[in-house]
Amino acid sequence: MTKGHLRLLALPLMVWAACANAQTTRFSLGLGFQWLDVSGNEDMYRSQLDERQGLVIQDFSFTSIAKPGSSAGADRVRVEASGFGGSGHGRLFLDAGLTGTYSLRVQYQRARHFNALPGLANPFLAEGITPGQHTMDRTSESVDVDLEIFPGRMITPLVGYRWARYSGPAQTTYHVGQDEFRLASDFSQTTRDFQVGAALHLGTFAATVMQGWRSMEQSESATIVPGAGIGNNTNPLLGRDIKIDGLMRNSTASSSSPFTTGYLSGRIGDRVRVMGSYVKTDFSSDFTQREDAVGSLASFKLSRFFQGLTQTVAARAAAPDWRGEIGVNAEIVDNLDLAIGYTKRHRQLDGWAVISSIYARSTNFSGGDARDFKTLADVNNAMDRDEKQVEAKVTYRGLGPVSLWGSYAKADEALNVTPDAAEVVVPGGQGGQFDRSVKRYGAGANLGIGTLKLAADWRKDDADSAVVRIDALNQSRARLQAQWAPGKVLRIAGTAERLTGDNPTAGIGYDFTTKHYAMDVDVTPIEALSLQLGYGIFKSDSTVAIRQPQDFQTTTSVYAEDGKSLDASLSLNVAGRYHFLGGVSRFENTGNLGFSLNRTFGRVDVDLTDALGVTVSFDKRKYTEDALQLANYDADRLGFFFRWRQ
Repeated sequence: MTKGHLRLLALPLMVWAACANAQTTRFSLGLGFQWLDVSGNEDMYRSQLDERQGLVIQDFSFTSIAKPGSSAGADRVRVEASGFGGSGHGRLFLDAGLTGTYSLRVQYQRARHFNALPGLANPFLAEGITPGQHTMDRTSESVDVDLEIFPGRMITPLVGYRWARYSGPAQTTYHVGQDEFRLASDFSQTTRDFQVGAALHLGTFAATVMQGWRSMEQSESATIVPGAGIGNNTNPLLGRDIKIDGLMRNSTASSSSPFTTGYLSGRIGDRVRVMGSYVKTDFSSDFTQREDAVGSLASFKLSRFFQGLTQTVAARAAAPDWRGEIGVNAEIVDNLDLAIGYTKRHRQLDGWAVISSIYARSTNFSGGDARDFKTLADVNNAMDRDEKQVEAKVTYRGLGPVSLWGSYAKADEALNVTPDAAEVVVPGGQGGQFDRSVKRYGAGANLGIGTLKLAADWRKDDADSAVVRIDALNQSRARLQAQWAPGKVLRIAGTAERLTGDNPTAGIGYDFTTKHYAMDVDVTPIEALSLQLGYGIFKSDSTVAIRQPQDFQTTTSVYAEDGKSLDASLSLNVAGRYHFLGGVSRFENTGNLGFSLNRTFGRVDVDLTDALGVTVSFDKRKYTEDALQLANYDADRLGFFFRWRQ
């Protein structure tokens, strides 16, 4: 019997043990079928939602509770499940335990990841060819197990396990031999975590210490897509057609990472609370790859034509990392609180790669000097990064309905980067010592007068230098939030926020502004009737200097988003047995990527008896892109479900 079978047997055994002497048992199941009709670009619909036609477990819940000590296996069991079948996301959760003996939580999750955007890196878009050349259809699964032994005792042993897999096919493009070719790949990555430790309860203090081990195994195989051997560029190169007759690439990767975590919190007297944490990991990985290509290819770097390429890569990386934090929250006097924290982190990365390339049956561009030859690249990189941050926040609540707070933080980063000269493709300092210091100032106020609540906060960051291009030297944020609820009938909430930043360094010129405004209104004239309205505006603009990949010349990248959203929904409960929900929503963006998404949805729940009910739901979506009509779609989804509960 496999381990998988043993895991499946554990669930019914626990359920049986809990039910044997159960005092309370509750059960519910929502199961049905959904129909889907998509006209237009079904790949775009799946990239956004990935709902499918078929049987759907809408929800499942089972709870059994027995008198403590009356069951030999478990005196409580709770099982929940949702989303399996036509839904893109599924979840199964188990919570079981025996009072004073153990507490077990098991969760399984599955999700589909589909992406086939027609406008993403598609050189044939103007010819109406869709989807693009970068597509993905993969699935992720995970199992999490957490076990507490003797919960609530002074010392509680802890055991944790996590298994995760991400796998499936994809298509991408690959540049080789002075052309770009479409590849189909199959990818699989499996990660396993195991942790063991203990939770300690010592008076007013609590601590957790865990030691874990993480491992990862990854493999990928890629081949040329049938019919794609002519490449994306069909024009001859120096009088010769560039093509691939066959290509095979296989790669494997593995990593291991032992890690240690610790957490401590507690109180000293009535006014002081302290907390601290420590995390340490020691990551290492190995990577190998072999590629074989046959065809009519060329290399500008070598100034040669060649008919075969065999390339092998061997790489190794190590990345030790640790972080420690300590904080103190204290009530200095009545209504005056002080919070102080200090964080320090060290990260290190060392890696090397050896790349061997054998060019078979090569000639120079003149057609002479026929021979095979080999190139070898040995690349080494390293980075050390130290970070430390100190922060303090003061809060005063002695002004009646008003409370005020102010904060200050300073973060220092020191990086030592050693890139290999073989990887430097543009001039400029890409290695060496980098130091960055950021000072952060913050202030805010809260006001509560009866049913009216207001909150305002402001934050400003000042940095003395930039390490990466999108590090802002100056950044500020201002936000105002309001809520008014004069009674059960009406509630109004609103938010206004503005974020700005820039890095005017020559050759970068990074500048951005983001504005966000939103309002929500809830109206409940009677208990059985409720109306919700929402409206939002989002604007974002940014500019930064970039290098064009074709010639490395500097130009300015401009990006803008200008979005508006509108939502309205109505819910109605009639006689306690008939439930209606319906609404509409619209989101429109007129920025660089102009699109609109309109949605109409409705749901009717009818309780036929106290135990049995039916649900009918529909969802209509219409997606439109301004510049790319190939991406448009209309999708209708209709579902019919039975509900059974006891």
